[in-house]
Amino acid sequence: MVPIEVHTARWVVPVATPPIPEGAVAVTDGRIIAVGPAADLRQQPWDTWEDHGDGAILPGLVNAHTHLEFAALRGRLAPTARLGDWLGAALAAFAALPCDDLLEGIERAAREAMGFGTILLAEVSNTGFSLPLLRRSGLAYHYFFECLGFDLLHDGPLEADFPFLAAPGAQADPHVSAAAHAPYSVSATLFGRIAAWNRDRGQPSSVHLAESREEVDFLVHGQGFFRELLIQRQRWYEGYRPPGCSPAVYLDGLGFLGPHTLAVHGLWLTAADRELLARRGTPVVLCPRSNLFTGAGFPDLAALDAAGVPLALGTDSLASNQDLNLFRELEVLRERFPAVPPERLLRLATLDGAAALGREADLGSLEPGKGAALLFLPCDAGAEDFWDHLVAAGAAGEVRWLSPGPKETCHA
Repeated sequence: MVPIEVHTARWVVPVATPPIPEGAVAVTDGRIIAVGPAADLRQQPWDTWEDHGDGAILPGLVNAHTHLEFAALRGRLAPTARLGDWLGAALAAFAALPCDDLLEGIERAAREAMGFGTILLAEVSNTGFSLPLLRRSGLAYHYFFECLGFDLLHDGPLEADFPFLAAPGAQADPHVSAAAHAPYSVSATLFGRIAAWNRDRGQPSSVHLAESREEVDFLVHGQGFFRELLIQRQRWYEGYRPPGCSPAVYLDGLGFLGPHTLAVHGLWLTAADRELLARRGTPVVLCPRSNLFTGAGFPDLAALDAAGVPLALGTDSLASNQDLNLFRELEVLRERFPAVPPERLLRLATLDGAAALGREADLGSLEPGKGAALLFLPCDAGAEDFWDHLVAAGAAGEVRWLSPGPKETCHA
């Protein structure tokens, strides 16, 4: 018979329900079987008890957008005042990376993400190199292979242009999708091919949406930075006619929005755009520290929440961020939006992220039947300042996994 372990602490944070003072979580065979006050669980004959003392037990975090393949660029790029300047520097630096540096960076970044409490991440890849490394990492993942092609106007099989998607490993993996890069780098036809490929496989899609003013201007006028970039990279075609609308309206017209499409960033959205995303049930993944680094702007969390847009949280890459610590993203959002309840912010990095990736049945909260990916953070605060202490501890990296840990609870 598989033994049952009970973990107790001053606080248990289930996420789906309010924090439990003097709480407990019972686990067996990598699954949660009970959550509640320790006094209630003590009435059952469990096998072992472990009291972790002054601190909080909470579920592993969900990073809903990152590029591990850019990890080797950490510290090589300076913050910019304009996204275009960062993008040009990042493309040049990535092209010059030795393959060994790229692979070592991916492995270090995966370990770092786990060390800061992430159990599930959405990786966006341009090469496919990070997939086998993720499979060995102990992390749960969803793998978005990013497709670019502003000048790809034909309607053939997606695998013809992106052979990675035809590889047996990608075809057989239930957590591999195609992703569209952005409205300025993907043709309308290619958007349709990506959506169809994912739909046929029951997989989610992803796209960088409304990340910069230049993106909005390009779709309205067809001019500016992104036109020049496309010409420079030999992706421009002379027959292009701008749709004359916002990025959100454009993608909605292509049928690309919906509950199974992650729209990343969402900085330059109008009120009408936010209402549209809410109607479509399209999750917006916020990457606030990356946005500050690249000079793109800052997400309007309060407005998105008020409109009812589903949200999640990501770090983006180490080419535009100092680390992969989601608690530091929460810290920045807490400073900018003090009126947003802190428990709401934690959901962004846990249950809401899991829901955006279709993994909420297994991860994102402490509930019976879910994977026992349990984090412990030291926190000796009372109810009044509990949340500030909790986020500060996580931001400082004071995180440890409790048994059984990520490797036994991931089904990657």
